Amino acid sequence: MDEFIPIKLPSNCLTYKDQEGNPVNPETIAARAYQGSDQIYLTQINPLNLERNYFEVLKSVLRGVDPIQLTLGDRMYLILWEYINSYDRMIKIKTVCSNCLSEVEISVDLTSLENNELCEGFEQPYSIILPVSKEKISLKLLTVEDEIEVEKYSKKHKKDAMLYRYARTIVSDMDIIAQVQKLSKMKSKDLLAIIAFQDDFHHGPILETTFVCPMEDCGEEDEVKIPFRSDFFFPEVSQFSVSNGKGI
Repeated sequence: MDEFIPIKLPSNCLTYKDQEGNPVNPETIAARAYQGSDQIYLTQINPLNLERNYFEVLKSVLRGVDPIQLTLGDRMYLILWEYINSYDRMIKIKTVCSNCLSEVEISVDLTSLENNELCEGFEQPYSIILPVSKEKISLKLLTVEDEIEVEKYSKKHKKDAMLYRYARTIVSDMDIIAQVQKLSKMKSKDLLAIIAFQDDFHHGPILETTFVCPMEDCGEEDEVKIPFRSDFFFPEVSQFSVSNGKGI
């Protein structure tokens, strides 16, 4: 039995190519839930190897597109899809009610989160005019490949890893290190325009929801942003215990 299930990526595969260089058909994309072999990588994820370890998992659980091409919006969608289908659709988060200022713990149904889709007709490279220098530059969306390279680069060059990250979004014949040096001398307003491009074409899960404050003297509705959590990859084992510490 085929364990892969068709899924709809928020990018609609607008930036993906197959091995022959043809556009990827979004209807061919499928994924499966985590298996024991995937946990080998998931349980070892830490801030220093997250990108490379999760890429190894993506190669096993995703079909229809090379995961190295995935946009960050599609990858976030897959992270939550896997959590829902492999672990649980509910998570608990702590927040502060903006009305009564009490710290509360709430349950969030991940299946209720909305998704932004990449705008129809999007093409890259995408040209913008920098506000200060008036230079015309071409940009692309960050991908899994970019994040892996940033992870490697930051081991030896942590100080300018942020500049390296956004240098990778610039489509140019210029050497990447020269591009980093160029960004280091760029006017802040121009640099922020390059960074803002990623937000302008955000797609994927909208990580925010509403809740009703559980405090008896409050009960007001409030909004909360859902933080990115390491347990999206491997949650606390105790929440799945079925033995309650007792033998059969």
